[in-house]
Amino acid sequence: MDSLKKINIDSLLWTGYSGMFFFLPVATSPTVIFGVFVLGVWILSGKFLRDIRTWRNSKTKLPIIILMTLPWVGLIYTPLPEYGLPIALKTYYWFYAIAIAPVLTIQRQPNRIIKMFLAGLSLNSAISIIQFAGIVPLKKGLTTGLLGGSSAHITYSLLLVTGILIASFYFLKAQTKKEHLLYIFLMLQYFITIAFTEGRSGYIAFIVLSPLVVYNIIGQKHVIKILIFSIVGISLLFASPVVRSRLLKIESDILLYKQGNVNTSIGLRFHIWEIALSEIKKNPIFGIGTAGFRKSWEVYKKDPSLGFYDHPHNSFLYMMVSFGISGLAAFCWLLIVMLKKGWQGRNSDLGFAVFAFTIVFTIGSLTNTQVLPFATAVAFPLFAGMSEAINVS
Repeated sequence: MDSLKKINIDSLLWTGYSGMFFFLPVATSPTVIFGVFVLGVWILSGKFLRDIRTWRNSKTKLPIIILMTLPWVGLIYTPLPEYGLPIALKTYYWFYAIAIAPVLTIQRQPNRIIKMFLAGLSLNSAISIIQFAGIVPLKKGLTTGLLGGSSAHITYSLLLVTGILIASFYFLKAQTKKEHLLYIFLMLQYFITIAFTEGRSGYIAFIVLSPLVVYNIIGQKHVIKILIFSIVGISLLFASPVVRSRLLKIESDILLYKQGNVNTSIGLRFHIWEIALSEIKKNPIFGIGTAGFRKSWEVYKKDPSLGFYDHPHNSFLYMMVSFGISGLAAFCWLLIVMLKKGWQGRNSDLGFAVFAFTIVFTIGSLTNTQVLPFATAVAFPLFAGMSEAINVS
């Protein structure tokens, strides 16, 4: 009994979160295992009671409560409750946000979890590189390391861009040559991996955010230098045959769409967005319920030969079509709070990491429903919780 009293609950939680951040960009199963460990310790120790009371003063409280509640409310009126229930059950991810902030605030080195994320991303990037070289087999035909899933390349490319941003911040703050070399290596590793990963969302995020990366590398607000080096970085990305092929396909997809062929990556998105917007017009207040878009797509897709889709490939449209105006408002509200807190604390490890993840996540959400893939669905609550631990004084 005395030995149990000596157990440091916060140390156990810190270990669990460290494991989650390491495996988040690597594989689903170990991330789930560490996540279950975190919640098990948090609940069984009784710490959750104190943390929830503290969390009442959080700026993220209301949007998170709404985002936790809506999928369950949406089960009441969804046409497909059997498909909506698994989505509603995943709202437990938000408990990670409540539990992480108190643990971070008492750590001497709260940036350890960020560096664990970079380490896990580096490991998976290395696996991707040897997959691309043909040394080890691909997983589900994708050079995404150990990540699985049909859209893993999209999520993976966004995580890689997030890694480049965070590594550039650490490069800016580095004090030794060894540290500078380490973060230059990580940025190059992630960049090379993006160059043969087929996630166009990652390309867009890198292009948009390259000035921030350059600013961190050169360490000065020199507009001309930032512009020149950004163009060089983007040009190097375009030098990849994979990237050029994927970007050129956008033009051909749009041309086919204009000719009436929607069965392309871009054409399907346009068609999906049309259906989603049509459903939003008919159900703007409450939406069509949790997983309701699955049925809407089958009813209105027109061409029976088109594949199966259960989300509108856009997080903002997904929240609106599923849960109405309250879903979209809560989602945007939380993103704004995270961006604001991240920007205010941008000179700290936690602040910049939250800002980097949130802005990349937001860009990626424009062309894919990033609230659904496991890695970003879990990372969203984790970084939301981290935002509460940012010291902006």
